[in-house]
This record gives sequence, structure tokens and C-alpha cells, in this order.
Amino acid sequence: MLIRSASGLRGIAENDFSPEIIDKYISAFIFSQKIKTCAIGMDGRPSGNNMVNWAIDSLTNRGIDVDNCGLATTPTIQIITEKKKYDGGIIITASHNPSEYNGIKFLQKDGTFLSPEQCENLFLLADQNNFFMKKVKSGKVIEYKLANLDHIRKILKLDCINLKAIQAKKFKVVIDAVNGAGSKILPDLCRKLGCEVIEINCKGDGEFKRIPEPLAENLKQLERKVLGTKADIGFATDPDGDRLSIVSNSGRAIGEEYTLVLAYKNYLNYTKTPIVTNLSTSMMIDNLGQKSIRTKIGEAHVVSKMIELGVEIGGEGNGGVIAKQVHLGRDSLVAIVMILSLLSSTKQSLEQIISSIPSYIFLKDKINIREDINFDGLETVFDCDEINKQDGIKFVWKNKWIHIRKSNTEPIIRIFAEAPSNHEANELINQLKKYLNETTG
Repeated sequence: MLIRSASGLRGIAENDFSPEIIDKYISAFIFSQKIKTCAIGMDGRPSGNNMVNWAIDSLTNRGIDVDNCGLATTPTIQIITEKKKYDGGIIITASHNPSEYNGIKFLQKDGTFLSPEQCENLFLLADQNNFFMKKVKSGKVIEYKLANLDHIRKILKLDCINLKAIQAKKFKVVIDAVNGAGSKILPDLCRKLGCEVIEINCKGDGEFKRIPEPLAENLKQLERKVLGTKADIGFATDPDGDRLSIVSNSGRAIGEEYTLVLAYKNYLNYTKTPIVTNLSTSMMIDNLGQKSIRTKIGEAHVVSKMIELGVEIGGEGNGGVIAKQVHLGRDSLVAIVMILSLLSSTKQSLEQIISSIPSYIFLKDKINIREDINFDGLETVFDCDEINKQDGIKFVWKNKWIHIRKSNTEPIIRIFAEAPSNHEANELINQLKKYLNETTG
């Protein structure tokens, strides 16, 4: 089933995508965004080449000039789209989904994702599918090979890092790019930062050797490699390279929730400013001494609030860090350089830094989608200090919370809970599940 959301399109490549389906949505994109020039890239999964070629055919047949960046992370295409002043950008990716999936992310000319309203308009146009194609001169295709270099150069100009201090440390880092879009650019960046780089799963062939979502439980190989090589840190990304997860110097996957916390901790060394993040990001972010501004789940919502309030730093607890100075999008390269900058500012190891941050147990769960769930009807499940219905429903106490919402990318209901202990977090989830089973069957 083709999933349409604020994240674009996603589905099983073999079943849900064809030249005709691609053409329908690309045509709607061209019409709705007034596209005349476009950048495109992909995350390397096996179906990507066909989908890129179908998308390019659709674009050029309508007179659109295309710069094909080939294997490229989502943030790379975002930066290129803005920098080169294209009318829009396209990334062929299914993000953290398994290799049989693929999808399309659409960018507007400033390099940000289409807003939820723009996506709805695009889908409406695609459903009408009555585009009249008059005879036009075919668009040109250029293989643009400087995208990674453009991205790295912009990262190295960040004001919230000490480049010389990072380079002087000569960190030993291990990188696991899951053979996705970050396979070349992440090692290249770290070498520019003076690091000794050890690579695993960096072939860029889209053959995922682990579960692609960079959750702690999926990073056993990276844990062993960091420990075996006595590295200072290990970095893991999802296939399209917008999320980062970390393995500490002790060979422990610390969980992607720490990525934004550590990046923000570094940022506060330079500027005391609030951060924009989503409702399901860990409370650890609030223990760093500054206010967090919360939004609905999804990069587009975080970016929109950053623009509205003029905030320079943002992100999501899934390993996504956004620095406005680079671009308004989650970026694993931004996360890497900010975390290495934090490490370079102290004589402490990563494990020692982590131990100084108040920690919680953060649990994620999910249930099959149930159309009969009425979020408003859940208000009486818990006796809590605060209820937030901005995105699904979130119950908040002083030192714990639980959040339930429909996924933007899969036909499931997501449940997030955080508390001081595993018992308390599990108790919240079990109480909610028990109520749902009793009331909805």
C-alpha cells in the first residue's frame, strides 16, 4: 500500500511504484511548485536506480533541467537545492524502512520539505491526473558530482564548532552508514576533521547488513568494532543520512535520544538559546538549562516553528539535529561535527559526559493501526499534571510522560514513554494498552 504523508511517498518498491505512478506524482510536483530546474539524489537501495530514471524521464519530458547527484543523503540534496537555486528537489528514499521499500521526498526551492498543506495539494493534483502535456523541448540532465563537497564545506563553517580543536584531537571514529547514502560523505567529513576513520557498511550499494533504523539494538556490529579498535566514538546513520546514532568509547550503543542532547550541549557552549523539538523528544533536553519549544512529530513541524520564532537550533529525538546556519533539515553530518566539537572541548570521554546528564528510561512501542481509536476519548486513562493534544495525545507528569499518536510513515499507532525507571515506563505503556484492549477490542 502506497503511504502518503507529510514525508512524501513510501511503499514496497515492487508493488507500489511504476513509471506511470512516478510520472503522476512528479507531474503534480512540477505543476504545484512551478518546477523548471530540479536536483535529484537517492539513498542507494536496489530499486533506486529505476526510480531515479523514471523520475528523470518524467521531469525531462516536461522540459525540466535536472542535476542528478546520484548517491546522496537527504540533507545533501536539501543543501544543494537551496544553494544552486533550483525550483525544487527530489530524494528517492524510504529513510529507515527495510530495503524492499522505497519512496519520494519532495523539496521546495529553499531546500525544506513541502509543508503538510503543500503535500495534500500535491496528492490532490496527482489524484486528478489530468495534466495536459504540450510539446516541449526535452530538459537536460547533468551529473552533478560536487554535492558532497558542497555539503562538507558548509558544515566546516559552522559557528558552533571549534574546527582546529577537533582536528588537534585526532579522534578515532568508526562509521556505519548501513551501505546507504552516507557511505562516502560521512568518512570524507571525518577525515576533513582530522579523524582516523574505520568504516563498516560503507559500500553505498544499498545492501543493508543490519536493520536500517539506527536504534541501539541494531548496532551490535558497530559496538564490537568500537570496542575492538579502542575508538573514541562510533557513528551510525539510517539509509538517507539525516539521523545519527552513537556508540560510546566503551562500545555501548547509547540510543539515538542522546544525539540531539549532546549536539545541543555543544551548542550551548557558544550561544544560550532555546531549542525547538517535538513532543516525543527526551526530557534530557530540558535538563541542559534552557527552554525547549515542543511541536508535532515531523521535521516539517520543527522547521516551521524554528522559522516562526527565529530559533537557530532544533531537531528530533530520533537522532535528527537541525542547525539553521547549514540548512533547515535534519543532518547527520551536523550532528557528527557538533558532537566531536563537544568532545574536543573537554578532557572527558563520551561516557563521562553522558554520566553527567540526568538520564531516563525511554521506551518505544507500537500497535497495528486502529481506525476506531478516539484520542479525545483517552483523556481519562491517566491522572496526570498536563494533557497535550497537539499531536495525538500526550500525558505529562513532573518526571515522566507517555505519548500516543498515528505514524506519519507506517499504518501503525506509535507509543512513546519516558520515566526514571524501566518499571515506571513499562507501567505507563501497559496501562494504556490495557485500556485500548478493553475499550476497542
